[in-house]
Amino acid sequence: MASDPSDIEPGAPQPIEMEPRRARTADPPKAVSALWYRLGGIPWSTLAVVAPGNGAGAWRIAQALVDVAEKVPRPLRPVNAIDANLDRLAAVGELLAAETLEAAVERPRFVLAVDSPLENPATIGLLSICDAVVLLVERGRTRIPDGQRILELVGPERFIGAVLYPE
Repeated sequence: MASDPSDIEPGAPQPIEMEPRRARTADPPKAVSALWYRLGGIPWSTLAVVAPGNGAGAWRIAQALVDVAEKVPRPLRPVNAIDANLDRLAAVGELLAAETLEAAVERPRFVLAVDSPLENPATIGLLSICDAVVLLVERGRTRIPDGQRILELVGPERFIGAVLYPE
């Protein structure tokens, strides 16, 4: 079982690779900073950001959260699972559920950008192993019934809230 993203076998169709650390160009938006500090009071190791119809927006928020958390002693890693096929979703799920990670003293936390389970039903399995899920809502685009259905699929025990995007 893989315990590190770089340990994934190279023959896999879509190996998991952490996104390269990008240079921080500007301070993250205040709303992202506020979200990060709100998350501080909630125990989680894996946080999924789900945006119906806007995977790119979910990925931007996941990266921005990692930027905000730069000075936190426990490592925080972004994982892009947008438009992932079944093999990649299974590999990410295996990585997050790895027993070796649970036993590690300095186990990193992960922020995942994940497709809506309404658009890609295969993401339900990945979302079910995440500790917390945040719904990214877009004014004038995200339908309330879609948000409610995602809440039902994810489970209220994992759903920790919604964020309006863009701020």
